[in-house]
Amino acid sequence: MNDLSNFNNIYANLAESAYNDRPNPFPYESLKRKKKNILNSGESLQFDFSQDTTFKHSDGNESFVKGGKNLPNKGVVYLQPDKTLHAEPIKSTYSVPKVNGGYEQVPYDTLKTYQKGLLTDEKAGFNAYFVTDTAKLNGDTRETYLAIRGSDGASISSLNDWVSNDANFALTNTYIPQAKLANLALKEKIKELNTKAPDAVLNVTGHSLGAMVSAQAVAKLYQETA
Repeated sequence: MNDLSNFNNIYANLAESAYNDRPNPFPYESLKRKKKNILNSGESLQFDFSQDTTFKHSDGNESFVKGGKNLPNKGVVYLQPDKTLHAEPIKSTYSVPKVNGGYEQVPYDTLKTYQKGLLTDEKAGFNAYFVTDTAKLNGDTRETYLAIRGSDGASISSLNDWVSNDANFALTNTYIPQAKLANLALKEKIKELNTKAPDAVLNVTGHSLGAMVSAQAVAKLYQETA
């Protein structure tokens, strides 16, 4: 990753913005109400990485980040809303006695939900953000980016990051669950680009676990087309 005291690398900028508690955060929960309303309306949200930023951390400390130089599109990108995002019911089962003895498991929806969409699966710990160099994806779009978040801080809620993905990759070198979701997202975004922005390039970036997920997802694309 580049020097985080400045915004001079667009790929590092976007990878950093995929996290909460960052100078220009993409996660919905980190946005102020006005920005949330823009995404809720189905419009894209502009970010300008050419601008100096004074950032207040969650612990109260402040950091100064200098605006980037010589960035694509002068540092301006647009976070596109994920229109597939929705609240998915969390399913469970209960035991019902069988007539001839024993029990069977019957599924039911609990009152709890989790956020799920093409670019988000809260249950799997997967978070990605689709960013473009135009406010709307169209024939003028030239650069697009899929920024994939890495591991969140170790906690019960982030066990999927650390156990199912980080440890799974480190110990078994397997095709990890979040990479499978990223691969699906890439396929859908490539289809969308082919239709709406055929001259655009799709770049993939991520930090830490996000880099592993990105590499495996892209490699799988090539494997499937070979």
